[in-house]
Amino acid sequence: MRRLAAILAALSLLATAGIAGAGGVPPFPHLAGAWSHAEINIKIKREPHTLILDRGRIKMLSNTQLTLREADATPAVITISPRTIVTIKHVKHATIFMLRRGMNVETMSIDGGAALRVRVTS
Repeated sequence: MRRLAAILAALSLLATAGIAGAGGVPPFPHLAGAWSHAEINIKIKREPHTLILDRGRIKMLSNTQLTLREADATPAVITISPRTIVTIKHVKHATIFMLRRGMNVETMSIDGGAALRVRVTS
């Protein structure tokens, strides 16, 4: 029983360190299936927040926002900032300035703020 408690405590510390190591930005959650928009209620540092995920193809792009065309043809306007973490396969230090029209992306924001993460999926 003590061993199980120690393992659970270690896992909890690792999870907390993972969020703190990314500047308090949680990773993308794994959602199965063909989704285009999701809102998930979560707790970050014991505070309730709404995690907002969008998936689609970039139709318009500026330094401050993306417009996505989601799978159901709904446009989604996503605010971005230079602090948005961009992930592009095989690119070590990606930025919002590497995003292009036509890219398929997933975005993640918290409580309706600017996207914290943008992940290129194709």
